Amino acid sequence: MEASFADRAVEAMGAGRVDLVQMEVPDLNGALRGKFVAAGKVVGGSKSAICTVLYQFTPVDDVWASEHSSYENGFPDVLGVPDLSTAIELPWRQGMAAVIYDVHYPDGAPFPLAPRNVLKRVAERFAQTGYTPMFGVEFEAFVFHADREALAAGRHHDLVSLGRMHNAYRLTESEEARELGAEFIRRMRGIGITVEVFHTELGLGAIEFALAPADALAAADNAIRAKTYFRELCAERGLAATFMAKWRAEDSGCGAHVHQSVWKDGHNVFHDAETGKLSGLGHQYMAGMLASLQDCGVIFRPTVNSFRRFNVLAWCPENVSWGYDNRSAALRVIAYPEPKAYRIEHRVPGADVNPYLSLAAMLAGGHHGIANGLVPPEAAQGNALKGADRPRLADNLGAATELFAASAFCRDYFGDAFVDHYAASRRAELQYWNEWLASQVTTFELSRYFETS
Repeated sequence: MEASFADRAVEAMGAGRVDLVQMEVPDLNGALRGKFVAAGKVVGGSKSAICTVLYQFTPVDDVWASEHSSYENGFPDVLGVPDLSTAIELPWRQGMAAVIYDVHYPDGAPFPLAPRNVLKRVAERFAQTGYTPMFGVEFEAFVFHADREALAAGRHHDLVSLGRMHNAYRLTESEEARELGAEFIRRMRGIGITVEVFHTELGLGAIEFALAPADALAAADNAIRAKTYFRELCAERGLAATFMAKWRAEDSGCGAHVHQSVWKDGHNVFHDAETGKLSGLGHQYMAGMLASLQDCGVIFRPTVNSFRRFNVLAWCPENVSWGYDNRSAALRVIAYPEPKAYRIEHRVPGADVNPYLSLAAMLAGGHHGIANGLVPPEAAQGNALKGADRPRLADNLGAATELFAASAFCRDYFGDAFVDHYAASRRAELQYWNEWLASQVTTFELSRYFETS
């Protein structure tokens, strides 16, 4: 039997062909942080200290305090524990491997704020059903020629887009994107991550890539790595990529849609052989995701910018809805072309999500639906925003945060410590926004009042 990517990486570390390891720790915002560690230390299973403040960084490293990490308790350490099953050699980094770390308290208990632990908690609960869920994550992004002076000066809209393509699925006018995509696919293949599709999207410099289905933890690991390594590849080529949900008002938004199905004994149990449509269990799974969608909204839309993508006319859902092959609905059921392909596409998350938390929220909803035999409302026909009275999703960060904080569902599946902390992190992010806004005189005010007041 051929050795796995992890086995080969661990063997290379032990043999000395790899002397450095990139320690990878997922943070609260969906980025990988870490250290560079001697390979001999990692392969021996040595733990590494991690300051708890890592879970209190904003995306730009503002620090806010909580009961877990503050001046009162001295900003204590927790321990990073290498998960050697995630070990990979990095072919584009000579003599270097990467390992994802779990985070524990010194006594060995899982640290409740670590997103990977949150997903593990939900996945272990779902495993009691006897079914195996599979997730395929796809990311949309915009790619530009990097201009560090423009970026430093805040002139992001002056950046020159990659290539000349403006339409989705273009084969012509996409020369640079073609080469970038080909290298990305091959690079990911070299570390065991399958990029099934790479193509241009709507907008100058817009691209999308879709990852092959995997179990919940592997899918999240692959997603956060693919996103990180795509940025690295772009940087190597003098490019810059953004996964902002809405980088410019007049351009398309960036989603991180997730395709999911549930399997047992090698069969996709979302397929109903008699009707050819979504099975009863599939309906239950979907009903649970719909029932928890409002409560989990801030996981799928975690920043102020996330809500600028909120527009059903741009195929970004605004309410609790589902439909067969309906891109205006929150959940799109795909019942073709063959039984193994039957799945539900969750269309709410933006590309700015934390993949561990996004998948945890979906899986928790699916479990809730199966465990309680829930039944979904009627499928949306046409524009999901019209017709039936379907509950609206929160359309701003503050409202979404408070729904999450008050949710008995979220506390049940994710734990009180995580819910309280994540809600506090979103309130901190909102406070930074409000403080900035209060300090500005906007172009709206100037153009409206400068000569009329």
